[in-house]
Amino acid sequence: MKKIVALLFLFAFCLMAADFWQKPYTEWPDKDLQKMMTNSPWAHTVSVSMGAPITTPETGHGGGSGGGGGRGGPQGGAGGGADAPIPGIREPEIVARWQSAMPIRQAFVRLKYGAEAGKSDDAQKYLGKEQTTYEVVLSGPLQPFLRGKPDEIAKNLSEVTFLSTKEKGAVKPTSIEVGKPGPSMDVLIAFPRSMPFALDDKEVEFSTKLGTSTVKIKFRLKDMVYSGKLEM
Repeated sequence: MKKIVALLFLFAFCLMAADFWQKPYTEWPDKDLQKMMTNSPWAHTVSVSMGAPITTPETGHGGGSGGGGGRGGPQGGAGGGADAPIPGIREPEIVARWQSAMPIRQAFVRLKYGAEAGKSDDAQKYLGKEQTTYEVVLSGPLQPFLRGKPDEIAKNLSEVTFLSTKEKGAVKPTSIEVGKPGPSMDVLIAFPRSMPFALDDKEVEFSTKLGTSTVKIKFRLKDMVYSGKLEM
């Protein structure tokens, strides 16, 4: 009897510990929708500074902080030291998100359509659309780092932005769309699927430059399996 009780307790604990995206997306709580979009296998948040290069840690979903260069930021401020952020200045947080991944798209329609997401024809049409490219969205207070006209920003980013693995090397974007400037803005970066990533690649690194900061964010592919399929 004690063994049965212990097994039932273990089963209940495993259910509680399971990732929320194992449930239907229509049942995800609001707090988990935000988590999916900012701190999940498909979305990492990093702090951008003008210090050391920004790199996410090898494990976990969170981001790291840093930047490159000891001179001032793009707004012409005085540098705070060779590698250290300026004391008292909060570093802006930027999210890198796989917008083409199904769980991200499901979270998006839930945020847009709420409880009607599962019934909305527009939502289902969006979810059913074939993804012909890998799409990564940079989101957050990007305006201080991206100055100029949208086409100029896109051209500059296209020269310094890559997806890469150890085996396949670096892949350049096919297109970049720069959103409206504001306190928060989005940049949609599309990459070709001509050489699809696979679980054997183990890890994909997204890299770019924002101002003088080099941003490198690693995504573990084994964590990005959703409904039995690698979703990117």
